[in-house]
Amino acid sequence: MIDIHSHIMSGIDDGARSLEESLLLLKKMSAIGISHIVATPHYIVGSHYILNNQQKLEKLEKMRNLVKQENIPLYLYLGNEIFMDPSILALIKKNEIAPINGSRYILIELPVSRPMNEMMEFLFYFRSKDFVPIIAHPERYVYLQENHELIEKFLKMGCLFQGNFSNILEKYGAHAKKLFLYMLKNNQYHFLATDIHHEDDILFKKMKKVKKEIIKLTSKEKFQELTYDNPLKVLKNENIEIKYGEN
Repeated sequence: MIDIHSHIMSGIDDGARSLEESLLLLKKMSAIGISHIVATPHYIVGSHYILNNQQKLEKLEKMRNLVKQENIPLYLYLGNEIFMDPSILALIKKNEIAPINGSRYILIELPVSRPMNEMMEFLFYFRSKDFVPIIAHPERYVYLQENHELIEKFLKMGCLFQGNFSNILEKYGAHAKKLFLYMLKNNQYHFLATDIHHEDDILFKKMKKVKKEIIKLTSKEKFQELTYDNPLKVLKNENIEIKYGEN
C-alpha cells in the first residue's frame, strides 16, 4: 500500500512526538503492508505548523537514513496537509508548502463543523491553476455528513477524496463512519490512507479487519485502486480519472 496522508515527522505538528516515535511508526506501518509513505505535516497559515520545505526535507532525510540503517522496506516522500486558505498557491510558489512529491496534487484539510466562506471559489481557483485538490477525510466534515449533494459538487469541480481507514472503526464517531460507508459504496473515494499520528493508533491492531471489511464492501480490485494504483499515479504526477455518481 501507498499511504498519502501521515504525520510521521516529529517536532512539526500533533503527530510523532520524537524521532524515536517516528521510527516506531515506520516499523509498524511497514508491518501492516505499507511500502511507500508521504509525510504530510499540517500547514496552517498563522499557526506554528509552518516549517518551510527545506526544513521539512532535512527532517525527511534523517528519517530516510533511519529507514536505511534499520533495513525497513519503505520509501518516503514529502507533502503537507494544508488547511484551506486563499494564500496557498502563493506559498507553494515560495517553497513554503509542499504538494505531494512535487506533483500538482495538494492534500487539503477543510473546517470540520462549518464550510468556509468562498470555499468552493478557492477550490475552483486551484483547479484553474492546474492543481488537483485532494480533500482529506471528508467523512469527518459535518456539512458533508448532512448534505451529500456537496460531495457531488466537489467531484464535478475536479476534486478528489481521501478517506481515513480508521473511520470504519468509528474512530471519529458514528456519523463519520456512516458517511465513510456511504462514500465507499458510492465509489466517491479515490484514496484511502492512515492519517496516522501516534504509535498506539488502533489501526495497527485492526488493519487486517479493516482491509477485510473494505474488500467485502467493494472488491480486491477497488481496494488496490484506492491504496496503491491511484496513490502511485499521484507520486508520478499522472492523471487520475474522476468518477462520480457511480455505484
